[in-house]
Amino acid sequence: MTDTQNTLAPTSPPKRDQSARLENWARAFYRFRQSWLSVIGLAIVVVLVLLAFLAPLIVPYPEHVAGGTNTAARFLPPGAEYWFGTNALGQDMFSLVLVGSQVSLFSGLAVVVIAIIVGGIVGAIAGYFGGWIDEILMRITDLLLTIPSLILAMAVAAALGTGVNNMIIAIAITWWPAYARLVRGEVIGKKEEQFITASRALGAGWPRILGRHILPNIMSPIIVKASLDMGFAVLTVASLGFVGIGVKAPTPEWGTLLSVARADMPDYWWTAVFPGCAIFLAVLAFNLLGDGLRDVMDPKARR
Repeated sequence: MTDTQNTLAPTSPPKRDQSARLENWARAFYRFRQSWLSVIGLAIVVVLVLLAFLAPLIVPYPEHVAGGTNTAARFLPPGAEYWFGTNALGQDMFSLVLVGSQVSLFSGLAVVVIAIIVGGIVGAIAGYFGGWIDEILMRITDLLLTIPSLILAMAVAAALGTGVNNMIIAIAITWWPAYARLVRGEVIGKKEEQFITASRALGAGWPRILGRHILPNIMSPIIVKASLDMGFAVLTVASLGFVGIGVKAPTPEWGTLLSVARADMPDYWWTAVFPGCAIFLAVLAFNLLGDGLRDVMDPKARR
């Protein structure tokens, strides 16, 4: 009997931890689904992401996406054959908007990921070490924060040249300071807690303390901010495309499609309305999702 108890004893804490995690997830899901707007936002985000992944497989006119034209079908209104109508080159707008979701959504995601990585590293080092390291890093951060992000992104994009990669780098340069500020504040609050002091006493180095103990415990505000920033990242990508320093034709992108459609308004309204609606839906969905995640991950809401 004693051997059996000794054998089962080590497995009890992991089971309790797993049960506690499942209970926390269940409570979080319950709080999230209490807001029907957040659920709608999540549903729209899932649909947009799935469409972006499946776009090359389900696009009805792939030749139009590659730059092909059909002048005999210029400016056809939305109908059974062309759901979103056609543009001045006879290209199917539904195909362009569908494939354009790949560039817009994945570029926005890349911007947020790069901003989190760069800002997280800078903020974590500044918050943990403090002193002159903190002063230097934060003064650089403050300098970038004083410049309007869209203006700075336009300047950097114009200097680097057009293209998806250059556009992502240009926007990410303007976005990482906000994450650096956020991470720095969270690290300063966590580094003096007892479990961090115990880790130092046991001889853990600063990379281990930051990577294993502090950063995993401050992910909630970062995730919430990232979900809210995704919509604005998509909007910024579209803005650079709209002013002509983002993605260039024939690569379809929502902002570029809007820019081209300006000359066709208001007679051929569908060339601008559908790309505009796609941008609106993406920004709205990510904001609704971010609000729901903020409610779920707010420590004051937990019981």
